[in-house]
Amino acid sequence: MIVRTFLAVLACYPFLAQAQVPKVFKVKAGEYPDKVIPYADRYQFSEFVPGKAEFIDGRSSQARFNYNYIGGHILFIDVKRDTLEIIDQALLKQITVGEKSYRFDKRFGYSEIVATFDRASLGKRQVLARIGTEKGGPYGISYTASSVTTYRSYSSDQAATSKKLNLNAEGVFTYRTGHYLIDNNNRFYIPTPGSIRKLYPANKKQIDRYLKENPVDFGKEQDLLRLLAHCSSLPK
Repeated sequence: MIVRTFLAVLACYPFLAQAQVPKVFKVKAGEYPDKVIPYADRYQFSEFVPGKAEFIDGRSSQARFNYNYIGGHILFIDVKRDTLEIIDQALLKQITVGEKSYRFDKRFGYSEIVATFDRASLGKRQVLARIGTEKGGPYGISYTASSVTTYRSYSSDQAATSKKLNLNAEGVFTYRTGHYLIDNNNRFYIPTPGSIRKLYPANKKQIDRYLKENPVDFGKEQDLLRLLAHCSSLPK
């Protein structure tokens, strides 16, 4: 009865059904994900956008950049129109692409800065992850900085991604988003009560009280923004 009622509601309000279904892409065994998944779904921007890469040693470089969801890489176009990846990732301070800013961590890869507070920024990393197969393979397998679809330093986009999907069945890909707390020294933390206390060590009691009175879902962006805003308002 409950199922019938739910389906009836979806029939009356089709936009609800659409909102509940994530966008997925199917890649057959032996196919190339970067060839099957459309450009507009592989890249964050519709075209490569002017930006600047800044390094901790003071160097900077301007180019046209774009964020690739397959593997979560930031790529740029050189004067020869080749699509490349920055080789000195460990020395990156930040990359600005248009009006967006990104930070890099060797464990977690690139994260887009959502908001910046006094002692930390909230970063968001969105990737196209393989969530299983049509035959019911394992779920929750995401592309990270060490993804099987990584790009070799200063290699072309085509050469780096020209690998067939190594599956015995059709692979299913969809977008997955993770958040990170990034301190002013560019250190990444997985959002937890413990990492919040570490960022605000003088306010542990106030933070514990806030979390008790205002439950926070550490997997939700709005809850994290609310928590960071509160921590920033505490007396130091």
